[in-house]
Amino acid sequence: MKWKLIYFDDQIANIECYGELLEDQFEVIGCHDARLYEVLLKEHTPHAIILDVHMPKMDGHELYKRIADHSRYNGCPIFFISGDLSDETKVRSYQSGAVDFLSREIRSDELILRLVNKIKLYQQRSTRLDLGNMQLDFESLELTIGHEVQSITMLEMRILGILLRSFPEFVTRANLIKMIWGEESVKPGTINTHITNLKPKIEKWDHAIRIRDDHVLIQKKEF
Repeated sequence: MKWKLIYFDDQIANIECYGELLEDQFEVIGCHDARLYEVLLKEHTPHAIILDVHMPKMDGHELYKRIADHSRYNGCPIFFISGDLSDETKVRSYQSGAVDFLSREIRSDELILRLVNKIKLYQQRSTRLDLGNMQLDFESLELTIGHEVQSITMLEMRILGILLRSFPEFVTRANLIKMIWGEESVKPGTINTHITNLKPKIEKWDHAIRIRDDHVLIQKKEF
């Protein structure tokens, strides 16, 4: 399972190049026309967004403002990328709100690490988690699927939150138990019971919780 990354760049060759560089870890959705940002936000729930700084129809800084103000933006980290390494460009990018500025000369292994680290940091700190048509809000303690609020227990909310923060990676049953119950003695089958009780409450979600041997993970449903 891969993280989803939306990449805006007016150069199709750049989109193809980074799509190949990142294909092992990311599903890259490329767009060469910044004006289509609303369409992409409606169709995808990204884990990160990369914006080319210099684009003719709408530059990266203007695009950042429009994405950040859009009701479908899920708060995921936004990066700027450019071959322009002037101090002015870097400072303006950070002032706009970017979590990082990426040089086009960056090595592929460093690029992947910086993307992954920022995504994981966002997932750990976020009080609202979005995936597909689900929103889990730890401030209001509400789970929403589509436009309907679903009733789940606090324990089920904690289980779901851990799995969402780990997505697209799996969590072992042992680690899930430790994160919820600490050092208490809890049987491995306890997790199965809670997930079995949770499943009917989230059946309208376009993803599902799966248990594979000792691994617990989230997968997108195939319709």
